[in-house]
Amino acid sequence: MNRWRYYWRVLSTQIWFRAGLYAGFGVAAALTAALVAPLVPREVADRLGGESVEAILTILASSLLAVATFSLGAWVSAYTAVSQAASPRVAVLITSDESTQKALATFVGAFLYAVVAVTAIHARFYGAEGRAVLYLTSLAVVCLVAFRLLAWMSRLSNLARVGHMIELVEQRTADCLASQPPTPAPPPVEGEIFEAPATGYIQNIDLPHLQRLAEEKDGRIEILAPVGSFRRRGEPLGRISFGKPDEKTTETLQSAFSIARTRTFDQDPRFGLIVLGEIAARALSPGINDPGTAAEVAGVAVRLLDNWARRADPEADANAQNDRVTRPSLDPQVLIQDVFGPIIRYGLDDPIVAIRVQKGLQSLAACQSAVSDAARSLALEAAERAREGLHPADRRRFDAQFAGRD
Repeated sequence: MNRWRYYWRVLSTQIWFRAGLYAGFGVAAALTAALVAPLVPREVADRLGGESVEAILTILASSLLAVATFSLGAWVSAYTAVSQAASPRVAVLITSDESTQKALATFVGAFLYAVVAVTAIHARFYGAEGRAVLYLTSLAVVCLVAFRLLAWMSRLSNLARVGHMIELVEQRTADCLASQPPTPAPPPVEGEIFEAPATGYIQNIDLPHLQRLAEEKDGRIEILAPVGSFRRRGEPLGRISFGKPDEKTTETLQSAFSIARTRTFDQDPRFGLIVLGEIAARALSPGINDPGTAAEVAGVAVRLLDNWARRADPEADANAQNDRVTRPSLDPQVLIQDVFGPIIRYGLDDPIVAIRVQKGLQSLAACQSAVSDAARSLALEAAERAREGLHPADRRRFDAQFAGRD
């Protein structure tokens, strides 16, 4: 992803940014009424420019602060509940939820609009025409607040539900996997390496930026640190074929890599699979004891990996246009271990989980795709662990169901 687009995306997911934007619109709407006032017909001003607008604005100003405070409290409660029931890593999807941010930002913006408008009315900033504009604007604000409140109530019913979090993680992971289809390992590039300028996780790589540089230098660039990998300052980020880079070229190469403290769901399919495995592991803990969630995660994992492995045209990769830049291909063995590993470690003493995992892995092994060999190997390991951990009666039912399939 282009790094400027990536930075804008990161900024736009911050709740303070959207709330500040809506607040600015609210203040601007209140002050613009004086500028639009000369365009209002006199008969409209006589009908709508009375004292009723002040009553509407007073109601908005007195109620929306409480609504915003309540909504923020519910949002924090949902964040805490998801962190405890699912995984702290998935809680970031609560803070970046677009519907939630729009609701909170609308309440804050409407509150500031009402406060500024009431203050301006008391300062005699508006005449009858200005108050008429405020009246119509206030009706639009009331409709918007009502719509956002209803949408927020509907969203709140699902916000802290573990199943909803699994759906969000699945969607984000599927998008990442779709952009990185199964491909053969790219040929290595012979040349000089360039190093990481800081320590942290690779969150984004600007492939078009690297492609343009490689075209200018008439060479090739090999990425050694894909998105999601951890690099210490001084460790290799990539290798170039056009000789030892000077200081300016090194800075240009390094600027294509966004390094931060944590991993994100953007462009990092492994992180999504790891989080799904964490959700399953948390559900299997003695304090929660929810094998059904672990079984659901196993089903989601099968769907994600099967869709990824069955990409009909691997050459139709979205990054195929960056023909001078190569990055490591996704390893099916690593992907399948990321999501199924925690379930196998913690859940195979439960017959529900053991059977669901075995069915899922065997179905992946039978599909003759990029994940078949990895799924077949892990299915054998899972069957062995299940036979060791299950109660004798459950083990007999397990063997009866999967006899001859190892």
